[in-house]
Amino acid sequence: MQNASDALSGSRKNALYIGSDGVTYSQMARALTLLYDLSREEIRAAYRPSTAPDLVFIQATGPDAFNAVELIPGIRDSVGSAPVFVIIDSRDADILLAASKQGIQGFVEIPDDIPNLLSIVNKEQQRSSGAFAGVLGTFFSLKGGVGTTTLAVNVAEQLALYTGGSAILVDVNMPLGDSSLYIEHDERENYSLNDFILNINRMNPDLMESAIARHKSGLRYLGLPNNLADLECVTDVNIKMVLTVLRRYYNYVIVDCASDFSPVTLACLDDSSFIMLVAEPSLSSIRAVRIAYDTCRQLGYSPERLKFILNRRTDQGDEIINELLGALQIPVTAEVENNYMTFLEALQKGCLLNEFAPQSLASRQIRDIASLLLPEGSEQIMEQDISSGKSGWFGGLFGSRSGVRQGEALK
Repeated sequence: MQNASDALSGSRKNALYIGSDGVTYSQMARALTLLYDLSREEIRAAYRPSTAPDLVFIQATGPDAFNAVELIPGIRDSVGSAPVFVIIDSRDADILLAASKQGIQGFVEIPDDIPNLLSIVNKEQQRSSGAFAGVLGTFFSLKGGVGTTTLAVNVAEQLALYTGGSAILVDVNMPLGDSSLYIEHDERENYSLNDFILNINRMNPDLMESAIARHKSGLRYLGLPNNLADLECVTDVNIKMVLTVLRRYYNYVIVDCASDFSPVTLACLDDSSFIMLVAEPSLSSIRAVRIAYDTCRQLGYSPERLKFILNRRTDQGDEIINELLGALQIPVTAEVENNYMTFLEALQKGCLLNEFAPQSLASRQIRDIASLLLPEGSEQIMEQDISSGKSGWFGGLFGSRSGVRQGEALK
């Protein structure tokens, strides 16, 4: 019987190892043998391979690691468009950052990554090509003050808990944005949305890991810059690029939008898998939902993408509001009780609702909203995982977006 290596011999590619470590070279050659023929050259500044490689590894280990990193631009120029991976033996932050600035594809940490080398290479190349596409959910209201940011932040946290950290919240509620008030992230100097845009061409997993803020729940956060002058960089074209890149790295990208139909808002809505239209039980707020819904339909957005979230609902019936909701002819997809004081107390204590009051009705309703973004059949698993403190069951899975549940009403 023909073995796998022989069957793939016609599609084998050339890989190049640049470095002096013969042991690591031999181990990587065996790990790549199914798809690549790996050759080795000593590292030097002026290197021109006789045959253009399909994949390049640069050894940056030991005391000469920084010297190797400095040679990356010259090596990249000589190998054309071949993806370049840097081999490291420790996750030294300075080396990671210096190499990331050179636009490399990713890192291979020895010896742990060698057994999974083909998988690592394949995954990073898929990310680069855009083969992975996480779910994009945008929280939006034409009327401010209805709790859009509160819902966006808390839903994003639920998704981060469920996916083991594969969720990110993006604040484009210009000019100020309020999501940073809810998220007490690590104290490192992190990228703002403006920083991300300026460095978008050299983004890779390690730079994303080190530069983007992380909440203790695992939720990632990309906020607006403090300097209002930097908002000039936040355009519709740039936001589309940001969201495209983020969807390659995260299962879920949650956006908190401004209360308008500006070009930036439309850029978010255009690419959204789901648009969460948020309202509270008031005449002006429900009227705003009607206008937003009609405008979204005129823009060609399918009704399946539009979810009507009624926030701050009270048990005491308001006949006028109920009549208005009936006349609206837009089904209420989910409701959140009017529990303003609980949300406020959680904010004052620097935590989100799931940590402050995990068994509250509002917290369960937040999980219901988060489940709208999950593949069909995942809702009960999410409830069990989060209530038991488990997370990460769905982390790293990017292939099953077609089965997302279509807007069932939640009571």
